[in-house]
Amino acid sequence: MLQLLKDSLIFWNPWWNEKNDILKTLKERACIKDVKPLFNRKEVLAITGVRRSGKTSLIYLLIKELLKNEKNNQILYINLDDPTFKDTDLDKIYETYQELMIPSGKKYLFFDEIQNIQDWEKWVKKIYDSLKNSKIVVSGSNSSLLRSEYSKYLVGRNLTHELFPFSFNEFIKFKGLNVNTEAQILSEKLKIKHQLNEYLRYGGFPEVVLEKSKDLKYTLLKEYFNAILARDILTRYEIKERKKLEQLAIYLLTNISNMTSAKSASSLIGLNIRTVQEYFNHLEEVYLLFFVNHYSYSLKAQYTYPRKVYCVDTGLRSAVSFRFSDDIGRLIENLVFLNLRDKGEIYYWRDAGSELDFVVKKGTKITELIQVCYDIDDPKIKKRELKGLINGMKYFNFKSGTIITWEHEYSEKIDGYIIKYIPLWKWLLK
Repeated sequence: MLQLLKDSLIFWNPWWNEKNDILKTLKERACIKDVKPLFNRKEVLAITGVRRSGKTSLIYLLIKELLKNEKNNQILYINLDDPTFKDTDLDKIYETYQELMIPSGKKYLFFDEIQNIQDWEKWVKKIYDSLKNSKIVVSGSNSSLLRSEYSKYLVGRNLTHELFPFSFNEFIKFKGLNVNTEAQILSEKLKIKHQLNEYLRYGGFPEVVLEKSKDLKYTLLKEYFNAILARDILTRYEIKERKKLEQLAIYLLTNISNMTSAKSASSLIGLNIRTVQEYFNHLEEVYLLFFVNHYSYSLKAQYTYPRKVYCVDTGLRSAVSFRFSDDIGRLIENLVFLNLRDKGEIYYWRDAGSELDFVVKKGTKITELIQVCYDIDDPKIKKRELKGLINGMKYFNFKSGTIITWEHEYSEKIDGYIIKYIPLWKWLLK
């Protein structure tokens, strides 16, 4: 058993033997500039995000940077998805590392998918408190790592970074399109729109982007969906209705950008409301789905209104959902949501006769009102979208609002309110 553990550690740390091929082929992620300042501090760095979003590659990028100035024996990386580590503990792994490499100086400890080790948070706290000359990085595919275990054991000792599949900006750069100015964006308009069509259809998971075969792209995405359910939910929580969890997930993926509630879903799936709400929470904790509340000055109203649901990746939704058309309007709205997440708290708003897709709140202030519509050439559709936006502007006392479309770009003034139309491809790159 000990020899197997040693072999696994050597396998996961090829730089110990001066073999850095895996690091040489890495492509930079735009988020590395945000992660480095967190990494350079003393606190435990937690990298969380949906499975297959590139957490391991991000860790490798940090290791690649370290190897420029640090000795290779100071760096320990293990992927705890490896079955070898299933029946061991972090004390034994750390002791074996010390025995193998006899490291001196500062130690850099990287634990990938750490949620697979029971009581990991206690061990991390012990090492953090006792070994001052060390840096610990953990990763996991469940946001509850930060809300439950961390809150109890590592409060004040951690910094976090959430990682998602490629943004559209990262996607086009990966495809060889570098557009950094408005002039460049306009000159490459046709190429950008072509890439946007592919991005909407297949999403931004790194390995899916790399895959050439369209059929294999969807095969990969379906496997990701199955792995998220099986490895991040079913193995972590006591789920009695496994088949119904899958049915619920597919139902929600099919209905992205629509309103839903535990009550309505419970009658369709055949589960009680409390169980459905628990499943909602699990699906959000593993970053598969996100739920958006109705904006109201009453917290009770926020929690009692139906919520809108969105998926972490438009390609994943397309590969798994039950549908008869491309649903491009829903995909566009989903993509807009994903790009608004880091701008503040996101809500939708509605009154008796209209609906506004997105209300962005930063701190105590509402900062943006956004409506999403694929095609406003139809007068009835345009009238409906304008009604929702203008009613929202009146409610929030805004003088201007935005409608994101597929193609149109102009401004108009209606009853003293300024409406700005902007095409999705341009808005994503701003």
